[in-house]
Amino acid sequence: DTFTIPTPQLWSEISNASLGDSVYQEDTDTCYLENRVANEFVGNKLHGGEMAQGLFCMSTTMSNQLAIRSHLNFAPPYTVLCDKRAHIFVDECAGVAVLSQALVIPVQASNGHHLTLEDIKENYIPDIGDIHLAPTRLICLENTLHGMCFPYDELKRISDWCHNEGILLHLDGARLWNAVCAHNGTDKIGYMHKVCSLFDSISLCLSKSLGAPIGSVLVGKPEFIRRARHLQKQQGGGIRQAGFITRAANHCIDLNFPGNVSKVTDVTKRFWADLYTEIKDNYGIELQLAHPVETNFIFIDLAASRIDMDKLLELGEKNNVKLFDGRLAFHYQNIDDKGLKQLKQVFIDLGEYYRDHEYVAGKKCARIY
Repeated sequence: DTFTIPTPQLWSEISNASLGDSVYQEDTDTCYLENRVANEFVGNKLHGGEMAQGLFCMSTTMSNQLAIRSHLNFAPPYTVLCDKRAHIFVDECAGVAVLSQALVIPVQASNGHHLTLEDIKENYIPDIGDIHLAPTRLICLENTLHGMCFPYDELKRISDWCHNEGILLHLDGARLWNAVCAHNGTDKIGYMHKVCSLFDSISLCLSKSLGAPIGSVLVGKPEFIRRARHLQKQQGGGIRQAGFITRAANHCIDLNFPGNVSKVTDVTKRFWADLYTEIKDNYGIELQLAHPVETNFIFIDLAASRIDMDKLLELGEKNNVKLFDGRLAFHYQNIDDKGLKQLKQVFIDLGEYYRDHEYVAGKKCARIY
């Protein structure tokens, strides 16, 4: 879902962008986006009912790392607890260690889906005054994680316990848009407010799912955002005329949320059901999932499905489908009949290939599973 590309309509939108200096908070489009995300989508209230503010960042990696460092503030030595599959642990280039000088405790979700309060209690380090320890100061959760939605009831249990223990809670909500659209209720924005109110800070990506070329918004309480803005400047994230970027992001929000984001989830689920049946019935290959299909991802366990990754990539290239492993990402620009037909053809070709060839185990996809 990061393969979306700018459209002529988007280029037309940014031609009238504001030209103020966003470092000095003088850019109209940037201030509008920051306030819009904090008010309209987060609901202007974080845990404890305190007012929320937004900070535009170049990426969710930046917004996550600014959040962690702003919460920890370097003293005393702390640990950050997260799911072992979390983006902040796996895909942010050791940012927590480099930028915040904190230890990360990666936790295995005992149910294979999401962390539970029991998982956290078994792995956190309490602040008991022992100078040998680095107490757990911050817990980072992710929604969605590998396309899976974090159940609200468990988020609430974790939030209540964390705040009773004096532990801060950050949400990597890069794809929270997808989780909200997959929620069964009709009031999507109300549900988003409900989730965000459990946290002390939230990162919301604008490029994944929504299709903006650049950007993420970090939302937190005023003093937290003041510090994050200072650190952002230190790390080279202060942008001058950011209006053309933030105007594009606002356009993509208007275009895609909740309509296209919801549509992508529906198409992804239907495609998986159809693909599974066709490949099994016609070729005897029972595709196995690494994770359930809940939003815009299909994670195929290639080894369990007895599919060689090199062959998958080869047939993807043949059919003009960009693949790098068993993760199939869907977005609003690739779910037309042509795109879905091309993707299905990759697996039809695999079925034809394995009619005449034995499966030989090749590369593993440890990174995503």
